[in-house]
Amino acid sequence: MNPARFDEIVEMHLEWAMAAPGRLSIGEMVDAYVRFCTDVGLEQARYERRGSYGQRTYDDVYQAVYGADSMTEYLWGAYLTNFLWPHHLEIAMMFRDRFVARLDNSVRIVELAPGHGSWGVWALTALSGARVRGYDISPGSIAIAESIAEAAGVRDRADFERQDALGLPKPSDPADACICCFLVEHLERPDALFAAISGLLRPHGTAFITGALTAAHTDHIAEFRRESELVVLAEDHGLRVLETYSGSPERTLPDARFLPRSMALLVQKRVNDIW
Repeated sequence: MNPARFDEIVEMHLEWAMAAPGRLSIGEMVDAYVRFCTDVGLEQARYERRGSYGQRTYDDVYQAVYGADSMTEYLWGAYLTNFLWPHHLEIAMMFRDRFVARLDNSVRIVELAPGHGSWGVWALTALSGARVRGYDISPGSIAIAESIAEAAGVRDRADFERQDALGLPKPSDPADACICCFLVEHLERPDALFAAISGLLRPHGTAFITGALTAAHTDHIAEFRRESELVVLAEDHGLRVLETYSGSPERTLPDARFLPRSMALLVQKRVNDIW
């Protein structure tokens, strides 16, 4: 990995984190990251023992995670994985070099479940005429996303609304691009997400989608075992898959049956069955 590219991404994320209004202290962020990683490890061990994810319904997850007081800590822990987990750093570089780099400067982006909001904010810092509209069910997510946007100096071009991303009406003026990072594994019906993404995009519009495969967490519902499952979901809902990346941690549990992976897809809205 190019050290200069690594430094650029890390410094950018840390600069935003340190400047974000209402952020956790450095010590609290470190604690949040350690707890996040610990929870991931423990849940993966339970997954190995059970052979399936522990959560079954979205309502259970909402009560336990998204509506809980610990959501802020959870999101900051996840935020730090963008560059502290090597395979997530690879996804970050794909986002910058393969997705953002292909967008027009004045692109209109919709972001589904932005969480901490750093993906959309990153696009805005690279594209001076772009705008992002994000939809998330968690008020904690929206608060952090707004704080990251303010820290990055792009708050005037980022709008966040508390709404179920899967319940959005089909727009009369579709978006040019869509970002949806690590949402699909949290849903009871992953197909509905791909249908929503397709419906929000104009013809030939581009989307960057990421998801977790055989990677358990307290709020993961949909279990994907093969990369092809996400590819087929995209293709079945009018999206042409342009590029993919699938990466895993450098270390796994001893004698593990399941390899936790994070996958990224760069897709484009088709206009017919061929293109």
